[in-house]
Amino acid sequence: MMNTMNLPLNGLPPPYVIAVDDDAGMLKSMEFLLKAERIDSYFFSGGLAFFDAIKAKPELLNGPGCILLDVRMPDMNGLEVFDKLIAIDPNLAMPVIFITGHGDVALVTKVLKQGAVDFITKPYSAEDLLLRLHEYFDNSRSRYIRKANMQSVEQRIQQLTEREFFVMEHLFEGLSNKDIAEILGNSVRTIELRRAAIYDKLQVKSVVELARLLENAEWKKKPL
Repeated sequence: MMNTMNLPLNGLPPPYVIAVDDDAGMLKSMEFLLKAERIDSYFFSGGLAFFDAIKAKPELLNGPGCILLDVRMPDMNGLEVFDKLIAIDPNLAMPVIFITGHGDVALVTKVLKQGAVDFITKPYSAEDLLLRLHEYFDNSRSRYIRKANMQSVEQRIQQLTEREFFVMEHLFEGLSNKDIAEILGNSVRTIELRRAAIYDKLQVKSVVELARLLENAEWKKKPL
């Protein structure tokens, strides 16, 4: 179930919560709390139902927002759900927070090193949950913007021809037109023309802007 009362902030979609837990009572309580706070939410009784929903609606993982995972569930435990999520999207824009019993803390601590951001120990207070959610929302907005930036740059790079792509790689390494021409066996004029085409397609005006664009998008040259 989802409520849709939030309005976009600074042009971004409103954040929402995905909770995966086999405890129906806890989900009902959380639904009441989030609805009162006008926070959009999706609830799933287990990992299989969650991934069925993702298959039908992949944009469910776009964010911004956060994912709450119970550790102990009968069909798939929270750690298995987390591993599958990261396999689907290594750059997931939604932070993953585990909901644990006291006996699971050591187990979840291991997963924090693999990309989860936090865990909440049962029983937790409504105040603590809401405080953490807003912190995670800020984290997710940053991830969302970063991911959107990466996707935008990747789409622009895909417009380059193979030769333009090679020139872009060498420009990013700081090589001159003359150096690139010698490496690729082209004339300097040819490199200049390709460089102009690269600037146009990537929407930059200089090699400094090109480098900044690729660095901000965390673009890396693929190994040979």
